[in-house]
This record gives sequence, C-alpha cells and structure tokens, in this order.
Amino acid sequence: MRVTILFFFLVATIQFASATPNLGERGPSILKEIVSEPWATAWRSATLKNVRLIFEKPDLHQPLNLPPVWSAMISGPNGASGHLIWDSVGEGKLVEFALDGKFEVKSDSGRAINGVPSFQQFPIMGEDLKPIASGCVPTAAASVVSYWASQKYPSWRGYNKNNPKELVLRLRSKLKMTPFPDIDGFTPNRMSLAGAYPSELLQVLKAEIVAYNLPIQIGLGRFTWPLFKREIDSSRPALLSCIVRVPHKPQLSWPHEVAGVGYCEIDNVKLVGVMDNFFPTNHTETIRWIRQDAFRSILILRPHEEK
Repeated sequence: MRVTILFFFLVATIQFASATPNLGERGPSILKEIVSEPWATAWRSATLKNVRLIFEKPDLHQPLNLPPVWSAMISGPNGASGHLIWDSVGEGKLVEFALDGKFEVKSDSGRAINGVPSFQQFPIMGEDLKPIASGCVPTAAASVVSYWASQKYPSWRGYNKNNPKELVLRLRSKLKMTPFPDIDGFTPNRMSLAGAYPSELLQVLKAEIVAYNLPIQIGLGRFTWPLFKREIDSSRPALLSCIVRVPHKPQLSWPHEVAGVGYCEIDNVKLVGVMDNFFPTNHTETIRWIRQDAFRSILILRPHEEK
C-alpha cells in the first residue's frame, strides 16, 4: 500500500510540475472572448466558478495520457450553466467549452447547422441480460441520418418514424459492437459501454443508402479543418471520431464518435461544434465546442447533386 501511495504521489508531483500555475488565471479572459461572440451576447454577464486543475484518472482502464487541464464551471444568466477547459501548459489556450442553451451561430468567425437532432446514449439489454450502452457510433449516426431524413429523404427514418431509439437500434444491429466494462465510472450505474469503428459505420451507411435507394455519396477520411468547414458551410453535418475528455467528468477520457455541426475560432483556436451523445444538458440543442486537434476522422454524406 505504501508503495502504491508513494507511486501516486510521485506521478501527481510530476504532473503538477508540468503545469504552469498562473495559466489558471486565463479562464476569465477566455470566457470574455467567448461571450463577446455575436451569438453569445446574452451570456455577457457570465462568470467562472469551481476553477480546478484536472488530471486524467491515474488508473484509467484505457489511459490516453492526456495532459492536465484547467477546468471551470460557467455560471450564466437566469441560472444557466456551462463549462470551460483550457491548457495548463504553453500559452494556456482554449481546449473546449459549452454554453447550455440554444444559439443561432452565424458570424464572421463561425457557423452552426440548425436542426440536427441530439440523441443521448441509452441502456439496452445485452446478450448477458445486463444493461449496456447503445454506443456512441450508432447514436451519433442516428443524429445525422435523422437530419437528412427531415431535410430530403423521409423514407430513411424507416417504419418507426417518431422513435429515434429504434433508428439507433437499427444501425446498431448492423455494426460489430464491442462491449467494455465500465471500470472507471463513466456511467452512474456502471453499465457496460459499447464501441465500434468508423470504418464499419461507413459500410453500414453505404448499405442503408442502397436499401433505401438514396442519392447520397458517402466517404471516410482523415479529419481536416478545410474539409469539415466546407461541409458545414454547405449545411452538411459530418460524423467525427475524436479523443476527448468527458465534459462533465473531465478526469475521464475516451475515443468518441460525435455529430459535427459547426465551427468557430476563439482564443486563436479553431473549434469544432458537436452534438455529443454522452453529455447531459438542460437543452438538447446545446453544442459542445472542442479544439480541432482532438479529431481523427471524418465521415461525410453528400447528396449527389452537391459537391
């Protein structure tokens, strides 16, 4: 036990030494820049509380070795809230933020697509008759499929048109889902998590496009800012894989799949706006803004007549 405690102390000491203490004071200036955006003016009186230096859980079952960050809660108007995360090293740049509310994001520095449904993961019964999460890959995909069904291709919803869970389950049933025990406390009840690869999702969506006779082109590639920006400017949400912290439990991190719906530039940082399927908020329209370097792949869907 003493060896374990000593080891943890040494790790914590090294991590603290790698962080620059005065960067914790950057939060208010970053928040000021966020709320100066034309679409966020209602939050100009917002303040920060509970500023903390956060480290990745030292015994994380699948460690990603993300560096420590500064984290704070945003206290907004009329009891609204949000969160803000920024670097603890270097220049202390913005890592991510969210303002829990509905916004019309359209300015010189950013844009977001309206009308992309936000679905949260939900428990289903696994083969062992124990609850398991629906999984980020099919849940995120259902958001994008639902968007295109509402915009151009209503048949893509399938038979249960008003039940998004059925759409998630339909996509999930065609994926090779891998279960993972929730050893670290991602979920309140420690139900198992479930993952799948973007490459497998590509094949499932290709099959869906054929099955529903949809005039859609689809492709998967490495995430790049210009490509993603082009898709958003053309009102086409994309499916994105990323390596991120859990916003409401930032000591936890994981590979994740989300629906990309917007972009903006704040604090000289390029940010990707996503509908996160594992993010409890009061408003389903809430966008989580994450720095672009967290993203790995992009899966795009384009109607044939568009380029």
